[in-house]
Amino acid sequence: MPLPYLFSAQKSISYRPNWTAPDKEDGHTRIVAALDVGEITEASLALLCSAYAHLPDRHVSVEICINGLDGKRRIRLARVDWKSIKGGHSNKRGHCKGDWDGKRVPETHYHSFEMNYVTAERRMKAGKLPCARPIDEPLQSFEELCAFIGFNFNIKNMDVVAPPPWEYKLPL
Repeated sequence: MPLPYLFSAQKSISYRPNWTAPDKEDGHTRIVAALDVGEITEASLALLCSAYAHLPDRHVSVEICINGLDGKRRIRLARVDWKSIKGGHSNKRGHCKGDWDGKRVPETHYHSFEMNYVTAERRMKAGKLPCARPIDEPLQSFEELCAFIGFNFNIKNMDVVAPPPWEYKLPL
């Protein structure tokens, strides 16, 4: 199916996804959830969520992608980075259309499908979604992040995604 159709079609998460147990080395936890378009589960269309157990309410990334059948190639369609500890994102000059060409965006930003799709060639831009824009609304909670993603990725049941298994520690 054409990429614009897959991105714009109304989707739903096929089943209630669970976060993986945090990695012992760095606390990384993730979700890979299959997506349905209508009543059909698209074999390689997935929602990927990533967070770190030791970074509550920070550094969450949520992406919609098409996973290659070989398990290696992934076509990223859109991503939201929320309160990234890496800071913002720099758009290359002359590479991104619109107001954000050559500009740096803040730590919470949206790598939109529209900014990263090459219409004339019917493909995504090379790289891992190289163009991003700021998110105007203040996303203060994981629930607000999920609502934003549900609306912008056209996923009607983002509310089935539970918050990551964050470890909250009280200050001494």
